Amino acid sequence: MTDAPAPYCMTNDDTILLLLIFNLVGISYVLLMNGANIIERTKCIFYYENKSTPYNDRTHITKICNLLMNFQIIFYTTIVATAILKEHCINISEENSMQTIGLLAATLSGFFVAKKGIYRIVNKILFPKGVSEEWNSFYFFTTKLWGFTLAPAALAILFIPAISLKYVEIYSILTLIAYLYTIIRGAIKIIFAKKCIYVDIFLYLCALEFLPIAIMLRFILQIGDFITIKI
Repeated sequence: MTDAPAPYCMTNDDTILLLLIFNLVGISYVLLMNGANIIERTKCIFYYENKSTPYNDRTHITKICNLLMNFQIIFYTTIVATAILKEHCINISEENSMQTIGLLAATLSGFFVAKKGIYRIVNKILFPKGVSEEWNSFYFFTTKLWGFTLAPAALAILFIPAISLKYVEIYSILTLIAYLYTIIRGAIKIIFAKKCIYVDIFLYLCALEFLPIAIMLRFILQIGDFITIKI
């Protein structure tokens, strides 16, 4: 009679904790080096004014800081997605935990990279150069900012294992709604400022935002099925 696989707990995973420490140190560096610009750019999200100086030049963030913020959004999203899959879809054990988390992280990384490329290509075709650059800077920063808002959910999963995942899911959904609301407001103020046709805004966001997110969520569920069968 074979022993049942040991249940997996991210709180006891040394690799996850090391990555968390790396992320916290990295974000501390980000805030130290570009904290003022991040605060200014965050304020611009809510009080956006279209100026002659491009958005990215007004609130410049270095490449290394952008990379660290990209790592943060992928890391926290992976933690939340892993916890949800573990709760609802698959039995993650010590034996298959690294394969599961690695596959999720790779999938989410590919999703963000592909989305960034598609946004740049489509915006370059649809909008004038200045408007396209302004919108790209606004949009990609808002995506990185989502990593900060997801931090409480991910930290709760790691350090409060007894917490009901329902609360984490509700909080994560609220952050997603806030993110989408911010994107919609930004689109209206930047790319549809001169001619605000709500049907165009809806179709644009459906094609580049709502549909990719729905596909991503569906794909994550398929990953759960794949892992259940193959691992």
